[in-house]
Amino acid sequence: MDIKDFERKILNELKAVVETILDKNQEPNISAKSRAGAEISSLLEEQFVAETANHQYFKKSVASPAGATKNPWDAMTYFNINGHEELIWIDFKAVKISSADSNPDIGTPDKIIDLIYSGFFYLAYVFVYYEETQNGLKFVKNADSEFVKIYFLKDISSTFRRNPKNQLQVNISAKPEERSREDFINVLFEKIEESHKRQIEISTKALEKLAEGNTKAKLIEINKQSEDKIKNL
Repeated sequence: MDIKDFERKILNELKAVVETILDKNQEPNISAKSRAGAEISSLLEEQFVAETANHQYFKKSVASPAGATKNPWDAMTYFNINGHEELIWIDFKAVKISSADSNPDIGTPDKIIDLIYSGFFYLAYVFVYYEETQNGLKFVKNADSEFVKIYFLKDISSTFRRNPKNQLQVNISAKPEERSREDFINVLFEKIEESHKRQIEISTKALEKLAEGNTKAKLIEINKQSEDKIKNL
């Protein structure tokens, strides 16, 4: 089976499941003023497991354990086709529509590396959008008239970067870019290398500034003068 066809089939089936969940929960009992993102994610996790209990392709779906904030996935499932079983990690992202142009952290690169080491590859990001209402919130369409935006991490926009906290970042509105799995591995490591080089450059400049300046000596002298005033009371 062609890899691209395989990947598109997974994404299409995932998107259909999430759209069904949103259709059944158009205005969930969640306050937009609380931890809406976390509560929406919990709703999607639970409903995804329920919706795929007897699914043609998705089997053995599991939601992230309650309170497991460091879990590498919000839900996991196995995509079954033609006798092949493929592990899929799912990361739900609930986005307030007024913040649809933000650049949130989307997780450490370590988790996709661990997934690839395990013999699998697919971490799917599922974005849903909401706005505040008088009674709480409701799901809405994004600028592309979609209730659900979905793509694999391997197809993330080339504008993504790794920050000093070892988190990947990308603009929510950035368009995904289809690439091969090997191309993604190359791009990922290029981004990691670029990030470390930026950190080295920043640290090098900071050390040079410390070496050139006499800030420490000035602070010690100012502190001495302050202490002398106290001693002479």
